[in-house]
Amino acid sequence: MKPLRISKKWLLATIGLLLALLILKILLLLIAEPKITVNYLAEYNRTARPRNYDPNENAALYYQKAFDAFVDMPDKLQKPYINWCADFNDIERELLQKWVISNTLAFEYFRGALNKPYYWLERRAKKDNYIGSITTPDLAQLRKLTEVLTWDAKLNAFKGRFRLAFENILGCYKAGNHKCRPNLILMGQHTGLRIKQDTVRSAFIILDNSKVEDKALRFLQNALQSELNNDDYIPDIRAEKYFLYDALQRTFIDNGKGTGRLAWRTGWYYEMLYDERNNFRRRLYACFTGPTKNEIVGQIEKILTISGQIMAKTPWQIKNEAYDYFGEIKNINNGNWFLQIFGTTPKSIFHSYHKTRAQTDALVAVLAILRYKADTGQFPKSLDKLVSASYLQSVPMDSYSDGALVYKLTEDNFKLYSIGENFKDEGGAVKLDIVYWPIQQHNMIRSTIYQKTDASLVERFESRY
Repeated sequence: MKPLRISKKWLLATIGLLLALLILKILLLLIAEPKITVNYLAEYNRTARPRNYDPNENAALYYQKAFDAFVDMPDKLQKPYINWCADFNDIERELLQKWVISNTLAFEYFRGALNKPYYWLERRAKKDNYIGSITTPDLAQLRKLTEVLTWDAKLNAFKGRFRLAFENILGCYKAGNHKCRPNLILMGQHTGLRIKQDTVRSAFIILDNSKVEDKALRFLQNALQSELNNDDYIPDIRAEKYFLYDALQRTFIDNGKGTGRLAWRTGWYYEMLYDERNNFRRRLYACFTGPTKNEIVGQIEKILTISGQIMAKTPWQIKNEAYDYFGEIKNINNGNWFLQIFGTTPKSIFHSYHKTRAQTDALVAVLAILRYKADTGQFPKSLDKLVSASYLQSVPMDSYSDGALVYKLTEDNFKLYSIGENFKDEGGAVKLDIVYWPIQQHNMIRSTIYQKTDASLVERFESRY
């Protein structure tokens, strides 16, 4: 039997055909554009809207009127090292009083907003309904509004009007709760938690600098305890998937099978993916050998599943499990270029939530301790004593340990603190433990600087696209 012979002509023709097909495929890949098939901004707005939504029950209109009436803090008063009225000189304190009075109308609208059960805004995009280009000016505005209200609270306390002071404190705390909703974007949830942190911190400052009568102490304690008892908020990052899916559909080829990779022609969306360094090489790799759309979707869903497991636990419980939840999410995000850029993690909101809850619990406990001291002439020997004597509903627990917040009597005062993220009791050392009482000026300064930094982050987010 004669061996099969392939002529040189046919061999060259076959090679030429294969090369032509390869070139055609490359050309098709180079000219293929992503298909925008889902309006993820509309999807987010739909899921973020409260159930049984009623426009008449929405605080948005009142908050907007408050923002419109708001007067910014004068530059002369913007001193991060000052947290109490007496620390201003006489001229500055008069200016502070005038600034607060100039916001009287904003205060009235703000109090109207507090009577509403929720605060919802329909988000809008700057470009092409891209959810990553939404603007959130209300978050910074709400922070500024609650800041002037906490200064009004301090001024009232400075003048001995403690009931008015604590009504403002409670109002700001409720405003923070308006943004503590699990179906909101992470930036919104962070803003709500930060407002509550700043508000509780202001209450501590008032207590540290004033001798407050029992009636006012009891009012704030009972009101905050009621807020805690009715608070079912647990953070969630599910809203972030809309950002990820929208970025994915705007940058990846949709071939109907989910196996498409980064599209060479992504228009202006590609500009947000990379900087100028090694741009061509990285882009070429992502288009021809990078992860597919289905692979990234699977990784996103895995991150969301792990995040849900994390939120059901305390930091102490996670520490004592063999599974490294946050490490697994970090590995997933580092696994491909897309999630390295857009990937999300629940770590920050998780710790912020537990610290905010513990801080509020600590304030309630301090109010009870001060009431006990006023009635008996001495500090209680333990937090359990406050419970048994009906000054406190329950002993505040520490999410970073398997027990309560640490309470210790000192020579003429007391300490109340959480052991913090290192899970070690450092005896109330300020830089290692989270000390709630006595007030530490170091923490006051640092928190004020963080507040300014957060505002700049919001501005950068809004201008990014």
